[in-house]
Amino acid sequence: MSSLVDKYPRVSDMVGVAKRRMPHFAAEYLFAGTGYDEALENNRKAFNEVFLVPQYLKGTVNPNLKTKLFGYEYDAPFGMAPVGMTSLMWPGAEIALSKMSVKNNIPFSLSTVSCTSVEEVGKHLDGNGWFQLYPPADKVIRNDLLKRAKDSGFKNLIITADIPASSRRERLRMAGVSVPPKNNLRTFFQAAICPSWSIGTLINGIPAFGTMDQYSDGSWHGNAKSKAGFAGSQMQRYLDWDYLKEVRDIWKGPIILKGLMDIEDAIKTTKFVDAIYLSNHGGRQLDIAPSTLQILPEIRKKVGSKFPIIIDSGFYSGQDICKGLMLGADFVMTGRPFIIGLAALGAKGANHVHDILKDELSNIMEQVCAENVKELKNQKVVLGNNFKLNNLN
Repeated sequence: MSSLVDKYPRVSDMVGVAKRRMPHFAAEYLFAGTGYDEALENNRKAFNEVFLVPQYLKGTVNPNLKTKLFGYEYDAPFGMAPVGMTSLMWPGAEIALSKMSVKNNIPFSLSTVSCTSVEEVGKHLDGNGWFQLYPPADKVIRNDLLKRAKDSGFKNLIITADIPASSRRERLRMAGVSVPPKNNLRTFFQAAICPSWSIGTLINGIPAFGTMDQYSDGSWHGNAKSKAGFAGSQMQRYLDWDYLKEVRDIWKGPIILKGLMDIEDAIKTTKFVDAIYLSNHGGRQLDIAPSTLQILPEIRKKVGSKFPIIIDSGFYSGQDICKGLMLGADFVMTGRPFIIGLAALGAKGANHVHDILKDELSNIMEQVCAENVKELKNQKVVLGNNFKLNNLN
């Protein structure tokens, strides 16, 4: 542990190593946004406009990061966000990240378009998993996915709202990203200069859509057209309020609606689900969307203090997590940092990222003498001049 901390004390210190060990197409899938990457950049800039005003003369504390959500107590107020095509970025990623999450008692979210099936990942989660649904227009497939997730031990359901259409993701098109990887000289060359990734892929198998591939042939009565387009445009997706009600009737457990950004949507959603999940898809879907951090305070104000709010998009450090909590989130999800650690250092790297995030957050709490997450959320906050949004409507 000490040697890793000395060499890679921050998540950002592992980025260069991760990029060198990943084929270009895999790295582009991890790091790219969409359009001109403006949403991606704004996600990061927003954090630079949030400041904590410390209050001292309160003695010293031993911070407690435990956080309750849906009646379950996690050891920290953050978890692994759903990320599609995870094993394309690093072989065996879903299983490695599942084990890391169970070891540290934080939630792991599995994407519908993961490379390892919901059944296989569920074996490693000990009931600690959240399943993220890209809502299929084909309700027969939807219902089967929900049954498979429940039978595999997933307790919480995330329904993603912010994918009514595939984004352009120009960098991914230029990089030739696909699952399975394209069988051409460019792919072979990029893989050849990244031997750890290539050997891992030989051991774990060529990346495929582990959960969705069974619906891709004509034998499935849903007749979904699978593998359309690039980078996992698996199916026609659809979501409206009636669809949400139907899922509410089917899924017996907490439901989280992900991808919300609008205040009125958030208020209405509280009548349908157990938590709202603010996200701009990590800057990968709509390039002119604001940062979730910018809209969090107003949504917290409108939905009240008790309704659970989860947030992601741009969170790379314990400092970032602290800022999300202080502005009103109850829980923070992050995806890219864990994959960066995995690509840089293997399974121990993902665990090292967890330790960094937890230690950074714990240190801030020690600095301001906040004994628990509730006290941290009550710290004084100053916002920079460029932070707030002005609604012109």
